[in-house]
Amino acid sequence: MANAQVKKKKRRKSSGSSSQFFAVLIVFLAVYIVLSLFVAGLIYYSFNNTSDSSEIYSVSIIYDEKELYEIDAQDANNEYGLYVPFSYLSEIASFGLAGDGENVTLFLIGTENRIECQKNSSLIVINGNPIRISAPLLYEEGEYLIPVAMLEKYINGIDITYDNEEMICNISSDIGKSDIALKLLLPDGMKNAYFPESYKYYGDVPEESTDDVTP
Repeated sequence: MANAQVKKKKRRKSSGSSSQFFAVLIVFLAVYIVLSLFVAGLIYYSFNNTSDSSEIYSVSIIYDEKELYEIDAQDANNEYGLYVPFSYLSEIASFGLAGDGENVTLFLIGTENRIECQKNSSLIVINGNPIRISAPLLYEEGEYLIPVAMLEKYINGIDITYDNEEMICNISSDIGKSDIALKLLLPDGMKNAYFPESYKYYGDVPEESTDDVTP
């Protein structure tokens, strides 16, 4: 009789331990699911959230102090940054574009300066030097869109200024301007290694023996 009671107590303890285990497991899974949904929500929000129009720039294309185009903030900005259509850019500078749609070359007319690009890619080749830029070259509705960041960093001769009160990015050039050129921000040349004088001391060199060498 006593053995039967002991067995019942063991069964109750065993069933109680199992219940606690499953309860802890369910709570853990619930917390995991909630955290996963929260992280997924943050990722979705970061990729799909756009700034208010008051916090991003519109674009003004100016040639010889005359505004040719004005692009509102909604059209000038996307998830990669600020862009200007190539057709607008070509009206204020001597730029040309050649290619088959997938692979194109942006060049300065009358010079050897070239930027080789791929559609919707951030990898460009400037005068034979491959560079990864912060925003890709885009192709939308038959028009190439050039990131303003690329103009600022790799092209000389086009003036880019920002009006922080009116939230306007002004991209301008003057008639007869001939100093437009591509530029590269390459790392500085490596300097020669420095060795202190103590590194150059090798100790006394033993004198050569004058004894005859016996074969």
